[in-house]
Amino acid sequence: MHASSKSTEEGRRPSSALRAPSPRERGEGEDIAIIGGGIIGICAAACLSEAGRKVTIFDRTGICEETSSGNAAAFAFSDVLPMAHKGMIRQLPKWLADPLGPLSIPPAYLPKLLPWLFRFWRAGAPAKYEASLAAQAGMMKLAEAEWMGLLDRSGTRGMLREDGSLELYESEAEFRASLPGWAARERFDIGFRHVEGDEIAALQSGLSPRFVKGTFMPGWKTVADPKLLGKAVWAYAQTRGARFEMARIERVGADQDGATLTLADGTTRRARHLVVAAGAWSHLLARQFGDRIPLETERGYNTTLPKTAFDVKRQLIFSGHGFVITPLETGLRVGGAVELGGIERPPNYARSKALLQKAEKFLPGLDPAGGREWMGFRPSLPDSVPVIGRASGSRPVVYAFGHGHLGLTQAAATGRLIRDLVLGQTPPIDLGPFSPQRF
Repeated sequence: MHASSKSTEEGRRPSSALRAPSPRERGEGEDIAIIGGGIIGICAAACLSEAGRKVTIFDRTGICEETSSGNAAAFAFSDVLPMAHKGMIRQLPKWLADPLGPLSIPPAYLPKLLPWLFRFWRAGAPAKYEASLAAQAGMMKLAEAEWMGLLDRSGTRGMLREDGSLELYESEAEFRASLPGWAARERFDIGFRHVEGDEIAALQSGLSPRFVKGTFMPGWKTVADPKLLGKAVWAYAQTRGARFEMARIERVGADQDGATLTLADGTTRRARHLVVAAGAWSHLLARQFGDRIPLETERGYNTTLPKTAFDVKRQLIFSGHGFVITPLETGLRVGGAVELGGIERPPNYARSKALLQKAEKFLPGLDPAGGREWMGFRPSLPDSVPVIGRASGSRPVVYAFGHGHLGLTQAAATGRLIRDLVLGQTPPIDLGPFSPQRF
């Protein structure tokens, strides 16, 4: 993200007339500065470094140490439906009635959230829904191609798992309610097949008999561990010259010659180009460039159990309950759900405990002992489409944020698009739907 309480080495050194000034002190600055060391910033750094540009990432805690470290590990290239898709709006009252259900809003936060919820409701209108769906489908096609290329170039292809996913339904009614979404995916040539009975058992043994139908997506992919993948891609970027500086960014500004970053220790950095990829904090930085972007925070929870907890063959998706179970190299991750509660409230780990209790019912025999609880901030926009584009009136500044629960999935595509913007090249997809000024 964009912040850190740790001062930089430069900030601690006393000035001295006997010491020659550094390039930064002479005002030469960076070539490209990226605020945010999550998977979006990492992929942008890799793509720009491959193009021969000198890149520095600034982050308060480290590379892939926050939200990008604990996600569900999916390359969800077939997940093209906007959050405000048909059917979800109808379920909102039921979900909100359950404080530990798939979607929760702390009552005290609701007044602040109302403008975002209104935009979210409007995003479900047919014309807006279709526009978001088409934009996401194009982005996903690019994301898959860019990720496969980056995995090969960075030597991380061995971290990819191509086992598909299994989405499960507890009733015929729940299954039928999912069919419009599958029809939408079919329009974009996304492969799937509906299964039941012995076919479900063949894809995942030991499931509760409560699941009467399922949908298998053979093209769904996961990674061995998202944190390990992020750090490995960063290691590749470093071989291309990318560097990291641990710092909390307090203020940003720009002029026709570049951008200025003011760090918490009072020092400044200059850069010819600035990429804002600070996740759930990005809108606070964008505001300093005159862009008011309606970003909210999907607070996601999970528990990572030991690998021995249950033999899960592929990612299991329980869409009616808003969570997934993913087998990782480092454990078995049970997580998901959405809590729209901002970035200031403390975690409510009752949510992760509730997900684990459901997992025990759905997978009889699951051992819930020895788990590690976690909460992360997913930066989300009302139409589920990220912001990728230039700041208002400031060509040196570009934005790359708002990917919601699809940050890992869309990171390589975003890195490619940011590279094209910075280099002045024509991007492979229309960036109009991703414009920061669309709001």
